[in-house]
Amino acid sequence: MSSTEQQEAAIEEAFLLAQVGNGDNEAFRKIYDRYSTPLYSLGMRMLRQPSEAEEALQDTFLKIWNNASKFDARKSRPFTWAVTIMRRTCIDRIRKLKRTPESVTSEPTDDQDWSTPEKVRETAVCHEMREQVQTALKNIPDKQQRALELALFSGMTHSEIANALEQPLGTVKSWLKRGLFQLRTTLTKPAV
Repeated sequence: MSSTEQQEAAIEEAFLLAQVGNGDNEAFRKIYDRYSTPLYSLGMRMLRQPSEAEEALQDTFLKIWNNASKFDARKSRPFTWAVTIMRRTCIDRIRKLKRTPESVTSEPTDDQDWSTPEKVRETAVCHEMREQVQTALKNIPDKQQRALELALFSGMTHSEIANALEQPLGTVKSWLKRGLFQLRTTLTKPAV
């Protein structure tokens, strides 16, 4: 998907979220259809249990329904906003379950759903985005890369990352800030 297509999709999704904020069930269904599979995948990566991932997904969509009117397209893209909600929901569940999240890999699985053209497109887009992120991560120094992976995919807090990497909290926060900045800069460069 080109950057222009991504921008058009983000504009359409922002419009849908505005409609959801006004109580539009059909717009909510469209957002659910677009986001449920990748958000569930994130939940599985973080929680490692289908029942927990399903509950986190349900909680996330309830939060999206209740807070869609507060979404601000100037602060983030709609999908990024939804991922942030899902990630925070998963972290809350991990803390509630009092277990340490496992590190995950971002390798694609062979159990993709190829049943409809929409699922094929969604899978292709997710794969393309995963490749872009993996390429961008390779350009980040190893320590920052590891800290980012723990924060984004394992749901660890800054303190937990500092403990896991045996580094001062301030150092880890600096790595994350610089790494996220570099990642954002790399991923938002227009395609040539």
